[in-house]
Amino acid sequence: MKNARKNSAAALGMVCWIVYFSIYLGRLNFSASMGDMTQTGLWGKTELGSVAAAFYLAYGLAQIPCGILGDKISPKKLVSIGLIGTTAANLLFPFVDSVTGMQILWFLNGVSQAMIWPPVVKMVINLTYGQQSVNIILMLSFTAPAGMLAAYLLDAVMLKAANWRYCFWSAGIWLAAVVLLWQTAIPIIEKKAEKVQKPIQNTQPGKRQVNKKEISLAASGVLWMLTAAFIHGVLKDGLTTWIPTYLIERFTISSSLSVIISMVIPIVNLSGVYMAGYGNRTLFKNETKTGAVFFGVSVLCIALMMTGLSLPGSMVVFAVVTSMMTGVNTLFVSLLPMHFRGEGKVSTATGVLNAITHLGSAAASILFGALTEKFGWGGTEFAWCLCGIAGMFCCIIPIKRWGNIRKNIYTEY
Repeated sequence: MKNARKNSAAALGMVCWIVYFSIYLGRLNFSASMGDMTQTGLWGKTELGSVAAAFYLAYGLAQIPCGILGDKISPKKLVSIGLIGTTAANLLFPFVDSVTGMQILWFLNGVSQAMIWPPVVKMVINLTYGQQSVNIILMLSFTAPAGMLAAYLLDAVMLKAANWRYCFWSAGIWLAAVVLLWQTAIPIIEKKAEKVQKPIQNTQPGKRQVNKKEISLAASGVLWMLTAAFIHGVLKDGLTTWIPTYLIERFTISSSLSVIISMVIPIVNLSGVYMAGYGNRTLFKNETKTGAVFFGVSVLCIALMMTGLSLPGSMVVFAVVTSMMTGVNTLFVSLLPMHFRGEGKVSTATGVLNAITHLGSAAASILFGALTEKFGWGGTEFAWCLCGIAGMFCCIIPIKRWGNIRKNIYTEY
């Protein structure tokens, strides 16, 4: 029985990992293509920034309703709809030339991708338990840097061999295959999991566990953490979106080379997931305390960048800062929602936190594009530094309150 349970969890984790890894191919391909698209002279940075913002705005706004739906309807169906939608958006995007058309299509892509993460987390919670759940959620956190690496690698090849349009077509074809994988594998995994699943907590909407600490937003400091999540979204996806363009304009390199160089970053970002998991469980034992440390390291690195660095030096700073933000993302979007397991609101909490994060991403896409055009990259670097400082203080303020009310997600369930 124990081995069967492990095998079922491993299969679930693998399929969910492939799914969430794959949607980054249909998201970051736009970022990787921006340098090549601006060089065509058809679109400016502010216009393309608005297209990126449309995705993050849609992704952010749709997270909350999709999170609520994930606690009420079949997570399997919701993920299927999302995968089909993002596949269609990527396959159609190269045929659209107007900025408005791009904004609409990429907005729909954002809505589609918003249907995936909250129900995936809910499905993991429903079909696994205890440390097993934490392990899978942490494993899924590796999809962000791994997906970023794969997206940059694939898009670098497409940009070198063809043009930016093929970045979207290649992602769409891959996503179509993932739709088939999900539709085929998940029903089998669910049946096996139902046979071996250990009776655990009730996570149905409207029902709560007894003898568990319930989380009050005001008393726990979650509102401060939501603000920190917003700021981390500004830094995490703001930097990710503009790194290739930054390298092209700062160091006068080709668009394909900038994407290839940027591939170093997601490799290093894998360490952010590990540091978040290890730091939170072993060193700090508090998501806000761990987050404050990560923001603090980011501030120091960005301040160093403002002194004027070479290409290798800038890449080191980008790698460290994005790794720290990957760690913060793991803390707030992956681990924090698990504290709401007893309330049966894991998907809802995931949706809210992801929404706040990507609203920050949407703001960053427009903000940094406009700042760069008006004040240059020096002004943008200063804005990055201010964001890091604000995020650090938003994590420091609720440390004590959250420490008093947080649950031990590693042993309590």
